[in-house]
Amino acid sequence: MTIPAPQFPPATQPKPAGRLDAQRLVFWAALATAAVAGGVALTAGESVGRLGGILIIGLAALGAAFVLWMGRGRGRDVGLFPERGAAEHASLSAVRAEFSVLDAIGEPAMVSDRHGAVLAANAAYLDLAKSCEALIDGDRAPMVDHLFGADPALSAPMYRLARAAGAGERRAEHLPPANLKPGQPASRFEASVGPMPAGRVLWRLRPLQVDAGDGNAALADQLIEEAPAGFMAVRADGAIVFMNAPLRVAIGLDDVAGLKLRDLIAEDPQRLLRRDRRANSSARTAIMLRTVDGRSLPAQALSAWPGGDGDGACRIVVLLDAADAAGAAAAPSAGRDAEPIEAFFRHAPYGAALLDGGDPSAAAILDANPALMELAQGAALPGASFADLFEASEGPDALSTRLRKISHGQAVDLTLAADPPVAVHVHIVRMGDGRALAYMINVAEQRELEQRLAQSEKMREIGLLAGGVAHDFNNLLTVMMQTTDYLLLRHPYGDPDYAELNQINIHALRAKELSEMLRAYARQQTFRVETFEVAGFVQQMHELARRLAGDAVRVEVQHGQNLPYLRADKAQLERVLVNLVSNARDAMTGKEGLNGVGVMTLRTSAIMAGDIRQWAGAVPVEDGDYVQIEVADSGCGISAEDQHKIFHPFHSTKDPGKGTGLGLATSYGIIKQSGGYIFFDSKLGKGTTFRVFLPAYRPNTDELAEMAQRERARLERKPVDVSGRGRILFVEDDEDVRSSTVRNLAAFGFEITCAEDGEAALEILRADKKGFNLIISDISMPIMTGPEMVKAAGVELLGGAKVLFLTGYAPESVAKMIADLPMAAVMSKPVGASALAQKMKQMMAA
Repeated sequence: MTIPAPQFPPATQPKPAGRLDAQRLVFWAALATAAVAGGVALTAGESVGRLGGILIIGLAALGAAFVLWMGRGRGRDVGLFPERGAAEHASLSAVRAEFSVLDAIGEPAMVSDRHGAVLAANAAYLDLAKSCEALIDGDRAPMVDHLFGADPALSAPMYRLARAAGAGERRAEHLPPANLKPGQPASRFEASVGPMPAGRVLWRLRPLQVDAGDGNAALADQLIEEAPAGFMAVRADGAIVFMNAPLRVAIGLDDVAGLKLRDLIAEDPQRLLRRDRRANSSARTAIMLRTVDGRSLPAQALSAWPGGDGDGACRIVVLLDAADAAGAAAAPSAGRDAEPIEAFFRHAPYGAALLDGGDPSAAAILDANPALMELAQGAALPGASFADLFEASEGPDALSTRLRKISHGQAVDLTLAADPPVAVHVHIVRMGDGRALAYMINVAEQRELEQRLAQSEKMREIGLLAGGVAHDFNNLLTVMMQTTDYLLLRHPYGDPDYAELNQINIHALRAKELSEMLRAYARQQTFRVETFEVAGFVQQMHELARRLAGDAVRVEVQHGQNLPYLRADKAQLERVLVNLVSNARDAMTGKEGLNGVGVMTLRTSAIMAGDIRQWAGAVPVEDGDYVQIEVADSGCGISAEDQHKIFHPFHSTKDPGKGTGLGLATSYGIIKQSGGYIFFDSKLGKGTTFRVFLPAYRPNTDELAEMAQRERARLERKPVDVSGRGRILFVEDDEDVRSSTVRNLAAFGFEITCAEDGEAALEILRADKKGFNLIISDISMPIMTGPEMVKAAGVELLGGAKVLFLTGYAPESVAKMIADLPMAAVMSKPVGASALAQKMKQMMAA
């Protein structure tokens, strides 16, 4: 139904401003006449006579009639004694259009001043007031609180609304259901107030749906919220799900989100939750509450668990009166003094439970300390089965068997059925009265450390295996490389067999790289440390990266400012960058890469250790200055399941046959051996960024001069002469390595004498009177190692001969074996004939 215009009560409709009012003129004229007549009568004295008195009485009566009439009707607006709000109501005549919008609101609405006097109301509000029989004098609209009678549930929300109206604030309240008229169903409204100009307030009532029984429930909620005692609901794990206003005020809280019982109660909080739920009875406990400002507040608590399938929360009534507080203040102290064993049980840092029998597989929990309640996430309640605390992934029978082992004095590792599961070490101690004590120690961190140690040991063993494989593999490669070098001398370029021999040589060199990768993973590779500039090094890698990436990838280089120097093995670092560049290329050009031109970016920058830790996670980073080298791509990214094992050996995300799975594992080993770190971040479809961090180095003047000399030598690149003269004793237990190496060295002009082991070499040294210029020996040999042979020979047999050791292991791994042999040098296998001859000439010339 649409109401066309605002409907004010008929007796209170204001007259338009400027309109002539005859009744008002007659009223004021009568008063004026009476006043004049009275004045004349009083001043004329005896000349007026009796008619003057009658005239005065008549005029007074007429004026009184008019006053009474105006006071009853129109006088409310303009009379001598207007009731409260009448003058303000009369002033609305000039701005009546301002309130014409009230009827556009489809719900009851009215306008009042800040003191609560009604100024205007729409038809819906008047109809509601009429249905409630709440109109004042049958025509005037009442305030909102008068609509619902003397309902006590309305006191608090109406007070808050009135306070907001007086302060000029906005506020809305959901009013509890109320019966507007006897015999009618309950109604429910949302009441709101909002400020208007000139100090006026708009009140609105929005009808709400009322479900069956909602009235009683809402009233109960309201009564609990404003009860004269504290009340809270707490789950079994100690989380507080509800707390009423008096208790929140006493503690100083605004809300209880994320709050736990242990945050409020100084003593053992689980005392309130340990009662047997099946008993369906309340328990009285003395507690000491902690307030927000740090004060201790003694109180008494009545706790009870609801019966049946409730919401799983314990109901706790907190009494804060003085008598209960005094009792609570003394009770905890007395308990601590009288029962030290109980206090030890409650405050133990490990889980403890009292069981009703000696067989833990069938026992029920009688009591549990707070540590166990927290470990079990509230599941260790009195009456619960002890066996139900643990996971039974192998089946109930297997769990029962393991629990019975505990009762026979054996400690057992089990897993609590929590989220996430918690590994615990369980002990059982039987008591004389047939009960038992169960102790549970959280070993989750210990398990994690054990797993990490096992993984570390496994990786170390794999590294040792890789190093051993590399050693034996290097002997085979030495034979292959020596043989191909010999055959290439006999079949030079242009020979029909040259192409096939060169192909063998190329694959032998590739196999050598694979062997070095195995040693790098085992961290047994040779490092030739030198000092160099980062920017120049990466700029040299730019051309190599561009060739490796191909036309489908654009390679960009970005250098930071004030880059420090690096001191590392340049060749090994080149290997790391080549691997990262190759992986970036494959990510952008493979079957899951980009369709089009990808972008690869090489970046360098100086960085502090504190900035590295944002990528390091749990990896500790030593303080200091570092150089950062980034290789970023716009490829397919790395999946989440592959990211945690990306540096594991033999794990590859490439197609079968397109990767060894050693590239990143090798890079990781090289960077770690160089004292640095390597991290990455990746998003599927967005790309991957690998970051290499190496310690910065500050070279001295001599090192800078050495760098310049090395760069000049690199640019000159003079041809190498491998021909030589001199007597050489070659000691090698592998016959193939020995024969192929001797053949090549003899071809270069050296005079070679062979020995198959250390003892044979000593016999040759004793028998030979001419002496040798150089002794080349394998380090690892049966019967006697190379260093042992050299030490046994001594200066009397060696004379002035230099010693060159060959090893399939890293030279660093044998450094201690030759530490007291200053004339000795080490060279890693596999080694080609030319490289070996060059090293021999260099040593003999020194």
